[in-house]
Amino acid sequence: MGSFEPGQRVSQSGVYRVDHESHRLMHEVTLKAGEIFPCCKQCGRKVRFKLLHPVRDELVLPFRTGSILEECAGLANAQGQAG
Repeated sequence: MGSFEPGQRVSQSGVYRVDHESHRLMHEVTLKAGEIFPCCKQCGRKVRFKLLHPVRDELVLPFRTGSILEECAGLANAQGQAG
């Protein structure tokens, strides 16, 4: 599987590795199918995601902006209207 970029729709619920531009070591985040991959508060849209482990939808809580990742301004609304 390849990597995913902020603004793309999450196609499979799971635990994703998060790789930042250069300011931070990688970490993991759990995302639910149908959500939008978030941006990084520091490196913006240069952050990338890679699926590590699929997870059943009912085991994933909805994404909430945290200390590192946040919804990409304008992308979540635009993506939601396009579907």
